[in-house]
Amino acid sequence: MGKRLAGLLFLLFMLAIPTCLVCTGGYQPLLRAAKSHTAPLERVEQVLQSYFPAAETLRRMRISLNYMGGNKEQNHVFISEDALMLDVQPKDQQTINLNINGLLHFSEKHQRTSYVMIIPTACAVQQYKVPYDTVAPLYNQKQQLIDDVYRRVSGHLTSIDVYPLLSDRQNEYIYYRTDNNPTGLGGYYIYTVAAQKLGLKPRTLSEFDVKHLDYQYYGDLYERSPYRQIPPDRVSAYIFSRHWRSYTVTHYDQNGTRRYYTLYPEFRKEIDSAKGVLLGGVSSRIDIDISNPQYTNQLLIFGDRSVQSYLPFLLIHYQRVTFIDTTQVSANLLADLDISDYNQVLFAYSADSFVTEDLSSILSRLPSAE
Repeated sequence: MGKRLAGLLFLLFMLAIPTCLVCTGGYQPLLRAAKSHTAPLERVEQVLQSYFPAAETLRRMRISLNYMGGNKEQNHVFISEDALMLDVQPKDQQTINLNINGLLHFSEKHQRTSYVMIIPTACAVQQYKVPYDTVAPLYNQKQQLIDDVYRRVSGHLTSIDVYPLLSDRQNEYIYYRTDNNPTGLGGYYIYTVAAQKLGLKPRTLSEFDVKHLDYQYYGDLYERSPYRQIPPDRVSAYIFSRHWRSYTVTHYDQNGTRRYYTLYPEFRKEIDSAKGVLLGGVSSRIDIDISNPQYTNQLLIFGDRSVQSYLPFLLIHYQRVTFIDTTQVSANLLADLDISDYNQVLFAYSADSFVTEDLSSILSRLPSAE
Protein backbone atom coordinates (compact mmCIF):
# COMPACT_ATOMS: atom_id res chain seq x y z
CA MET A 1 0.00 0.00 0.00
CA GLY A 2 2.85 2.41 0.90
CA LYS A 3 4.61 1.86 -2.44
CA ARG A 4 1.36 2.43 -4.37
CA LEU A 5 0.72 5.70 -2.55
CA ALA A 6 4.28 6.89 -3.16
CA GLY A 7 4.01 6.03 -6.85
CA LEU A 8 0.67 7.84 -7.19
CA LEU A 9 1.94 10.99 -5.53
CA PHE A 10 5.08 11.01 -7.66
CA LEU A 11 2.95 10.56 -10.81
CA LEU A 12 0.94 13.65 -9.88
CA PHE A 13 4.16 15.65 -9.57
CA MET A 14 5.41 14.35 -12.90
CA LEU A 15 2.19 15.43 -14.63
CA ALA A 16 2.91 18.98 -13.53
CA ILE A 17 6.19 19.11 -15.49
CA PRO A 18 4.70 19.43 -19.03
CA THR A 19 2.56 22.39 -17.92
CA CYS A 20 5.60 24.15 -16.49
CA LEU A 21 7.61 23.49 -19.64
CA VAL A 22 4.87 24.97 -21.84
CA CYS A 23 4.65 28.05 -19.66
CA THR A 24 8.39 28.62 -19.65
CA GLY A 25 9.13 27.72 -23.26
CA GLY A 26 11.33 24.82 -22.30
CA TYR A 27 10.13 22.17 -24.77
CA GLN A 28 12.51 23.03 -27.64
CA PRO A 29 15.71 23.01 -25.50
CA LEU A 30 14.52 19.76 -23.95
CA LEU A 31 14.11 18.13 -27.37
CA ARG A 32 17.56 19.32 -28.46
CA ALA A 33 19.06 17.93 -25.27
CA ALA A 34 17.40 14.55 -25.82
CA LYS A 35 18.89 14.37 -29.32
CA SER A 36 22.39 15.22 -28.08
CA HIS A 37 25.02 12.62 -28.93
CA THR A 38 27.04 13.39 -25.82
CA ALA A 39 25.51 12.43 -22.50
CA PRO A 40 21.87 13.15 -23.45
CA LEU A 41 20.52 12.26 -20.01
CA GLU A 42 22.81 14.78 -18.36
CA ARG A 43 21.74 17.46 -20.85
CA VAL A 44 18.08 16.72 -20.22
CA GLU A 45 18.65 17.09 -16.49
CA GLN A 46 20.41 20.43 -17.03
CA VAL A 47 17.52 21.74 -19.13
CA LEU A 48 14.98 20.62 -16.56
CA GLN A 49 16.90 22.43 -13.86
CA SER A 50 17.03 25.61 -15.97
CA TYR A 51 13.38 25.67 -17.04
CA PHE A 52 11.83 24.01 -14.04
CA PRO A 53 13.20 25.72 -10.90
CA ALA A 54 11.44 23.21 -8.66
CA ALA A 55 13.32 20.26 -10.22
CA GLU A 56 15.67 19.90 -7.24
CA THR A 57 12.77 20.07 -4.82
CA LEU A 58 10.96 17.48 -6.91
CA ARG A 59 14.00 15.19 -6.83
CA ARG A 60 14.16 15.39 -3.06
CA MET A 61 10.42 14.80 -2.83
CA ARG A 62 10.80 11.71 -5.01
CA ILE A 63 13.50 10.37 -2.67
CA SER A 64 11.30 10.97 0.36
CA LEU A 65 8.33 9.31 -1.32
CA ASN A 66 10.43 6.33 -2.34
CA TYR A 67 11.63 6.00 1.24
CA MET A 68 8.06 6.13 2.51
CA GLY A 69 7.15 3.46 -0.04
CA GLY A 70 9.81 1.08 1.29
CA ASN A 71 12.80 1.85 -0.97
CA LYS A 72 15.65 2.27 1.54
CA GLU A 73 18.50 2.58 -1.00
CA GLN A 74 18.93 5.53 -3.37
CA ASN A 75 21.85 6.06 -5.74
CA HIS A 76 23.91 3.34 -3.97
CA VAL A 77 23.29 4.95 -0.58
CA PHE A 78 21.50 3.14 2.25
CA ILE A 79 18.95 5.28 4.09
CA SER A 80 18.49 4.36 7.73
CA GLU A 81 16.55 6.21 10.38
CA ASP A 82 19.46 8.44 11.40
CA ALA A 83 22.26 7.88 8.87
CA LEU A 84 23.21 7.55 5.23
CA MET A 85 25.74 4.84 4.37
CA LEU A 86 27.47 4.07 1.09
CA ASP A 87 26.61 0.66 -0.35
CA VAL A 88 30.15 -0.54 -1.07
CA GLN A 89 30.37 -2.96 -3.98
CA PRO A 90 33.62 -3.98 -5.71
CA LYS A 91 34.18 -2.79 -9.25
CA ASP A 92 35.51 -6.24 -10.14
CA GLN A 93 37.94 -8.78 -8.72
CA GLN A 94 40.60 -7.72 -11.19
CA THR A 95 40.80 -4.25 -9.64
CA ILE A 96 41.37 -5.76 -6.20
CA ASN A 97 44.00 -8.17 -7.55
CA LEU A 98 45.87 -5.38 -9.33
CA ASN A 99 45.91 -3.25 -6.19
CA ILE A 100 47.25 -6.13 -4.09
CA ASN A 101 49.92 -6.83 -6.71
CA GLY A 102 50.82 -3.14 -6.63
CA LEU A 103 51.49 -3.36 -2.89
CA LEU A 104 53.62 -6.47 -3.31
CA HIS A 105 55.58 -4.95 -6.18
CA PHE A 106 56.26 -1.80 -4.15
CA SER A 107 57.51 -3.83 -1.21
CA GLU A 108 59.87 -5.84 -3.40
CA LYS A 109 61.12 -2.85 -5.38
CA HIS A 110 61.74 -0.32 -2.60
CA GLN A 111 62.59 -2.55 0.37
CA ARG A 112 60.98 -0.20 2.89
CA THR A 113 59.27 -1.21 6.12
CA SER A 114 55.70 -1.15 4.84
CA TYR A 115 52.23 -1.51 6.31
CA VAL A 116 48.72 -1.85 4.88
CA MET A 117 45.48 -0.75 6.54
CA ILE A 118 42.05 -1.21 4.96
CA ILE A 119 39.48 0.91 6.80
CA PRO A 120 35.96 -0.59 6.77
CA THR A 121 33.10 1.76 5.98
CA ALA A 122 30.02 2.39 8.12
CA CYS A 123 27.83 -0.24 6.45
CA ALA A 124 30.36 -2.94 7.42
CA VAL A 125 30.86 -1.85 11.03
CA GLN A 126 27.36 -0.58 11.81
CA GLN A 127 25.40 -3.26 9.98
CA TYR A 128 22.50 -2.91 12.39
CA LYS A 129 21.72 0.40 10.66
CA VAL A 130 21.55 -1.12 7.17
CA PRO A 131 17.89 -1.52 6.11
CA TYR A 132 17.05 -5.21 6.33
CA ASP A 133 14.93 -5.21 3.17
CA THR A 134 17.56 -3.94 0.72
CA VAL A 135 17.63 -5.62 -2.68
CA ALA A 136 21.38 -6.09 -3.24
CA PRO A 137 23.32 -8.35 -0.85
CA LEU A 138 25.69 -6.52 1.48
CA TYR A 139 29.36 -6.88 0.50
CA ASN A 140 31.25 -8.61 3.32
CA GLN A 141 34.18 -6.21 3.67
CA LYS A 142 35.78 -8.12 6.54
CA GLN A 143 35.92 -11.58 4.97
CA GLN A 144 35.89 -10.85 1.25
CA LEU A 145 38.29 -7.90 1.29
CA ILE A 146 40.17 -7.12 4.50
CA ASP A 147 41.05 -10.67 5.55
CA ASP A 148 41.85 -11.63 1.97
CA VAL A 149 44.20 -8.66 1.41
CA TYR A 150 46.02 -9.25 4.69
CA ARG A 151 46.44 -12.95 3.93
CA ARG A 152 47.88 -12.29 0.47
CA VAL A 153 50.40 -9.65 1.59
CA SER A 154 51.52 -11.61 4.65
CA GLY A 155 55.31 -11.81 4.83
CA HIS A 156 55.73 -8.72 2.65
CA LEU A 157 53.76 -5.98 4.42
CA THR A 158 52.53 -5.73 8.01
CA SER A 159 48.75 -5.61 8.21
CA ILE A 160 46.87 -3.23 10.52
CA ASP A 161 43.41 -4.59 11.27
CA VAL A 162 41.22 -1.82 12.68
CA TYR A 163 37.94 -3.68 12.13
CA PRO A 164 37.73 -5.40 15.56
CA LEU A 165 38.12 -2.19 17.57
CA LEU A 166 35.74 -0.21 15.36
CA SER A 167 33.23 -3.04 15.66
CA ASP A 168 33.53 -2.96 19.45
CA ARG A 169 32.86 0.80 19.36
CA GLN A 170 30.11 0.65 16.75
CA ASN A 171 27.52 2.36 18.94
CA GLU A 172 29.70 5.46 19.35
CA TYR A 173 29.89 8.42 16.96
CA ILE A 174 32.72 6.92 14.87
CA TYR A 175 31.24 7.53 11.40
CA TYR A 176 29.59 10.61 9.99
CA ARG A 177 25.89 10.28 9.31
CA THR A 178 26.03 12.10 5.96
CA ASP A 179 29.62 11.57 4.84
CA ASN A 180 31.45 8.40 3.82
CA ASN A 181 34.28 8.75 6.33
CA PRO A 182 35.17 8.12 9.97
CA THR A 183 34.72 10.99 12.39
CA GLY A 184 37.54 12.35 14.52
CA LEU A 185 36.59 9.89 17.26
CA GLY A 186 36.65 7.04 14.75
CA GLY A 187 40.03 8.33 13.60
CA TYR A 188 41.31 8.16 17.17
CA TYR A 189 40.41 4.47 17.43
CA ILE A 190 42.03 3.81 14.05
CA TYR A 191 45.15 5.62 15.32
CA THR A 192 45.41 3.53 18.49
CA VAL A 193 45.56 0.30 16.47
CA ALA A 194 47.88 1.72 13.80
CA ALA A 195 50.25 3.26 16.36
CA GLN A 196 50.89 -0.06 18.08
CA LYS A 197 51.68 -1.77 14.77
CA LEU A 198 53.96 1.12 13.78
CA GLY A 199 55.91 0.69 17.01
CA LEU A 200 54.48 3.79 18.69
CA LYS A 201 52.88 4.29 22.09
CA PRO A 202 49.33 5.57 21.57
CA ARG A 203 48.34 8.64 23.53
CA THR A 204 45.15 8.59 25.58
CA LEU A 205 42.10 10.46 24.35
CA SER A 206 42.25 12.66 27.45
CA GLU A 207 45.51 14.17 26.15
CA PHE A 208 43.63 15.86 23.30
CA ASP A 209 41.47 18.95 23.48
CA VAL A 210 38.35 18.69 21.34
CA LYS A 211 37.19 21.74 19.41
CA HIS A 212 33.88 21.46 17.59
CA LEU A 213 34.06 23.24 14.24
CA ASP A 214 30.52 22.74 12.98
CA TYR A 215 27.27 21.21 14.21
CA GLN A 216 25.45 21.56 10.87
CA TYR A 217 27.71 19.69 8.43
CA TYR A 218 26.22 17.75 5.51
CA GLY A 219 28.62 15.54 3.54
CA ASP A 220 28.95 13.76 0.22
CA LEU A 221 26.30 11.12 0.91
CA TYR A 222 23.72 13.81 1.61
CA GLU A 223 24.46 15.26 -1.84
CA ARG A 224 23.95 11.86 -3.44
CA SER A 225 20.76 11.03 -1.57
CA PRO A 226 19.49 14.08 0.32
CA TYR A 227 16.87 12.45 2.49
CA ARG A 228 15.87 15.39 4.65
CA GLN A 229 15.20 13.50 7.86
CA ILE A 230 18.89 12.68 8.46
CA PRO A 231 20.34 14.94 11.20
CA PRO A 232 23.46 16.96 10.33
CA ASP A 233 26.94 15.96 11.48
CA ARG A 234 29.34 17.45 13.98
CA VAL A 235 32.90 18.09 12.76
CA SER A 236 35.55 18.23 15.47
CA ALA A 237 39.28 18.96 15.68
CA TYR A 238 41.46 17.00 18.11
CA ILE A 239 44.40 19.06 19.39
CA PHE A 240 47.27 17.43 21.27
CA SER A 241 47.56 19.41 24.50
CA ARG A 242 50.31 17.60 26.42
CA HIS A 243 53.27 19.14 24.56
CA TRP A 244 53.28 22.14 22.23
CA ARG A 245 54.21 21.52 18.58
CA SER A 246 54.32 23.71 15.53
CA TYR A 247 53.29 22.40 12.11
CA THR A 248 54.04 23.43 8.54
CA VAL A 249 51.46 21.90 6.23
CA THR A 250 52.18 22.24 2.51
CA HIS A 251 49.58 21.20 -0.07
CA TYR A 252 50.37 20.42 -3.71
CA ASP A 253 47.80 19.84 -6.44
CA GLN A 254 46.94 20.90 -9.99
CA ASN A 255 46.12 24.41 -8.75
CA GLY A 256 49.58 24.97 -7.31
CA THR A 257 50.91 25.14 -3.76
CA ARG A 258 49.39 26.42 -0.54
CA ARG A 259 50.85 26.40 2.97
CA TYR A 260 49.46 26.59 6.49
CA TYR A 261 51.13 26.77 9.88
CA THR A 262 48.40 24.90 11.69
CA LEU A 263 46.64 21.56 11.29
CA TYR A 264 43.29 23.33 11.37
CA PRO A 265 43.15 26.56 9.30
CA GLU A 266 39.65 27.60 10.32
CA PHE A 267 39.18 30.14 7.52
CA ARG A 268 38.94 27.15 5.16
CA LYS A 269 35.41 26.62 6.46
CA GLU A 270 34.29 29.68 4.49
CA ILE A 271 36.03 28.44 1.32
CA ASP A 272 35.20 24.76 1.52
CA SER A 273 33.39 23.37 4.57
CA ALA A 274 34.17 22.33 8.12
CA LYS A 275 35.78 19.17 6.72
CA GLY A 276 38.09 21.45 4.72
CA VAL A 277 39.50 22.75 8.00
CA LEU A 278 40.92 19.32 8.92
CA LEU A 279 44.54 19.40 7.70
CA GLY A 280 43.46 22.23 5.39
CA GLY A 281 41.59 19.74 3.22
CA VAL A 282 42.86 16.86 1.10
CA SER A 283 45.25 17.47 -1.80
CA SER A 284 47.16 15.24 -4.19
CA ARG A 285 50.23 15.60 -1.99
CA ILE A 286 50.63 17.02 1.51
CA ASP A 287 53.98 17.49 3.27
CA ILE A 288 53.76 18.07 7.01
CA ASP A 289 56.83 19.12 9.00
CA ILE A 290 56.63 19.01 12.78
CA SER A 291 58.88 20.79 15.25
CA ASN A 292 59.35 17.74 17.42
CA PRO A 293 62.75 17.16 19.03
CA GLN A 294 61.61 13.85 20.54
CA TYR A 295 61.23 12.03 17.24
CA THR A 296 63.23 11.80 14.03
CA ASN A 297 61.24 9.22 12.08
CA GLN A 298 59.55 10.10 8.81
CA LEU A 299 56.36 8.48 7.54
CA LEU A 300 55.06 8.20 3.98
CA ILE A 301 51.32 7.50 3.56
CA PHE A 302 49.59 6.44 0.36
CA GLY A 303 45.84 6.74 0.85
CA ASP A 304 42.62 8.64 0.33
CA ARG A 305 40.58 11.30 2.12
CA SER A 306 39.96 9.05 5.13
CA VAL A 307 43.39 10.37 6.19
CA GLN A 308 41.69 13.39 7.77
CA SER A 309 40.33 11.21 10.55
CA TYR A 310 43.50 9.54 11.88
CA LEU A 311 46.51 11.57 10.69
CA PRO A 312 46.22 14.42 13.24
CA PHE A 313 46.88 11.80 15.93
CA LEU A 314 49.76 10.03 14.17
CA LEU A 315 51.58 13.31 13.53
CA ILE A 316 52.62 13.72 17.15
CA HIS A 317 55.05 10.78 16.79
CA TYR A 318 56.98 11.96 13.72
CA GLN A 319 59.27 14.68 12.49
CA ARG A 320 57.85 14.63 8.97
CA VAL A 321 54.90 12.98 7.25
CA THR A 322 54.11 13.00 3.54
CA PHE A 323 50.66 12.01 2.32
CA ILE A 324 49.97 10.97 -1.28
CA ASP A 325 46.35 10.70 -2.42
CA THR A 326 46.68 7.95 -5.01
CA THR A 327 43.07 8.48 -6.10
CA GLN A 328 44.02 11.82 -7.69
CA VAL A 329 47.80 12.43 -7.72
CA SER A 330 49.58 13.13 -11.01
CA ALA A 331 52.96 11.78 -12.11
CA ASN A 332 54.70 15.16 -11.89
CA LEU A 333 53.89 15.45 -8.17
CA LEU A 334 55.66 12.12 -7.63
CA ALA A 335 58.77 13.02 -9.61
CA ASP A 336 60.81 14.27 -6.64
CA LEU A 337 59.50 11.77 -4.11
CA ASP A 338 62.43 9.83 -2.66
CA ILE A 339 61.13 6.72 -0.91
CA SER A 340 64.46 6.23 0.87
CA ASP A 341 63.85 9.41 2.89
CA TYR A 342 61.16 7.62 4.90
CA ASN A 343 61.56 5.08 7.69
CA GLN A 344 58.05 3.69 7.27
CA VAL A 345 55.49 3.48 4.47
CA LEU A 346 51.78 3.09 5.21
CA PHE A 347 49.14 2.16 2.65
CA ALA A 348 45.83 3.21 4.21
CA TYR A 349 42.62 3.06 2.21
CA SER A 350 38.93 3.14 2.88
CA ALA A 351 37.40 -0.13 1.67
CA ASP A 352 35.41 1.60 -1.08
CA SER A 353 38.58 3.11 -2.57
CA PHE A 354 40.44 -0.18 -2.57
CA VAL A 355 37.71 -2.06 -4.44
CA THR A 356 36.99 0.62 -7.06
CA GLU A 357 40.11 2.75 -7.67
CA ASP A 358 43.18 1.83 -9.73
CA LEU A 359 45.90 2.34 -7.14
CA SER A 360 48.53 0.09 -8.67
CA SER A 361 49.24 2.25 -11.73
CA ILE A 362 50.22 5.20 -9.53
CA LEU A 363 52.54 3.03 -7.46
CA SER A 364 54.22 1.75 -10.62
CA ARG A 365 55.11 5.34 -11.62
CA LEU A 366 57.11 6.01 -8.47
CA PRO A 367 60.76 6.82 -9.23
CA SER A 368 63.23 4.10 -8.34
CA ALA A 369 65.67 4.64 -5.51
CA GLU A 370 69.07 5.75 -6.73
